[in-house]
This record gives sequence, structure tokens and C-alpha cells, in this order.
Amino acid sequence: MTTASAARRDGTPGGTRGGPRAALDLGSSRVRASVPALDVIIDRPSTIGGPAPATGRRRARGAARPIEHGMVADAGACTRLARLTLLEADPGLRLRQVLLAVPAAASGAQLGRAANAVRAAAGCPVRTMEAPLAAAIGAGVDIDDPRPRLILDIGAGIAETAVVMRGRVHSARSVRYVQDRQVGHNAPRLPEHVRERLAAGVHHLLADLPAPLRRTAREGGLLLTGGGARLPSLPGRLTAEMNLAVTIAPDPARATIRGLAHACRSPGAWRLTSA
Repeated sequence: MTTASAARRDGTPGGTRGGPRAALDLGSSRVRASVPALDVIIDRPSTIGGPAPATGRRRARGAARPIEHGMVADAGACTRLARLTLLEADPGLRLRQVLLAVPAAASGAQLGRAANAVRAAAGCPVRTMEAPLAAAIGAGVDIDDPRPRLILDIGAGIAETAVVMRGRVHSARSVRYVQDRQVGHNAPRLPEHVRERLAAGVHHLLADLPAPLRRTAREGGLLLTGGGARLPSLPGRLTAEMNLAVTIAPDPARATIRGLAHACRSPGAWRLTSA
């Protein structure tokens, strides 16, 4: 098999260097990386040393946060953060490819900004997968299942509700928000207006499905992933408001990185990634 044909099969250009694949989940609060071949997972705060610059009327304090609402806010700082994280995962940084989780709500320009920042950090090709799909895979959803599954992925600053079906995000709705923190605690809390919009987003996604698929989706219930999945009272409230069974993925905060790592190992799941 020639180099070119091998490259076309795994979605990378000819001449890509050897080495393992890495998975990267750049969150607003935490960044997670995995090199499945090395059995390594890195989980660290999404901050880079030094004070953040003033932005508009708001002067940020403390360490710079390159990611806001799941999107790259500072490309240079994002590159430094990604490089530090990937170096922790693979000190030689001889990676073949990086698979990056991106919000379903990301525009083409935002996707390009994130991929370019990570490419500069890793020095290798970057492919992407929508975060709700990666989270579903990490939670154990079968990518070949034709039945629609409702996923609510709650991250820091962004919550995305999606219908996942046949290995793709069929439809999605996103809510971006400013994190609310309890006094004396570091745990983020969803503002009340965001909680109200989550149930409405699920209802809208269900209403957009054809009747037979809508019934199947309701029967499958709602799967919660992301760091906000364990927020107190949230599952019970969603169950009451939507009359749906609500389940929480195992270790929900790491569902996305688990799904990305699975895609790095599985040819079937790798075909779901995008350049």
C-alpha cells in the first residue's frame, strides 16, 4: 500500500510522520488530553500563566483563560496551553495526529481558529469531532445505532443539547452563559435562566424530529454528560419538566475525552472525524 493511499484511508495528507494519535478537549474550565497508545490522560485547568489582558470594559484578573464558552478566545495562549498539555501527555511530542473536540455551535471560522492553534502547538495534522458526539461515544452510545439519542453536554460556559443518530449530530442547540459560582466554593453553578432554557432546547429538538423518531428519542431518555451533569437537583428538575428519563454518564466530565480516545483507536469511529 502506498503512502498516499494509506493517508487517504485515515484522513491525513501523505507523508504524515509516524507516532501515536492524541485526543484533546479544550474546555473553558478544564483541558483534557489523552494519548491512548501510551495509556495517558492529562486533566488540568484551562489557564496559562500570567495575568490576562484587559478586554473591553472588563479587566480580567489572575491567569489568562484562552477558552471562553468552549471557543478559542486567545489563539496564542491557546497554542501555549495545548502545547503544555500535549507535552505532559507525550514528552517527545512526536504525534501523528491530534483529534480535537469542538462545540456543535462553532462556526467555520471558529473551527479554523481552534484547529490552527492546536496545529501550531502539536506540529501535526488536526482533525475535529463535535463535542456532543464525542461525549455520546464516551458514554457508551453505539455509533451504528439508527435510533436517535438525546444528549445534554454541560460544560463551563456552554451547554449543548443534541440529537445523535447514526454516528453524527443530527441537530443541536447551544446555550452560552457566564458561570455562576457559589460563595466559598469552586464548583460552577448554572444560572437560573440557563436551567430554564435547557428543557426548552430539548423540547425544540424533539419537535423538529419526525413523529416516529420523536417517539423513539423520548423512549431513549436524556443522557447528561460534561462537568455540569452532576449539578444538584438538575436531573430531577429535567425529569419533571420534560417527562423524560434522565441518566448521567459514568464520570460525565471525562465523557468527551473518552469518546475522542476511542475514535483514535477505532477505524469506524475515526471515519466520523473531520479535517
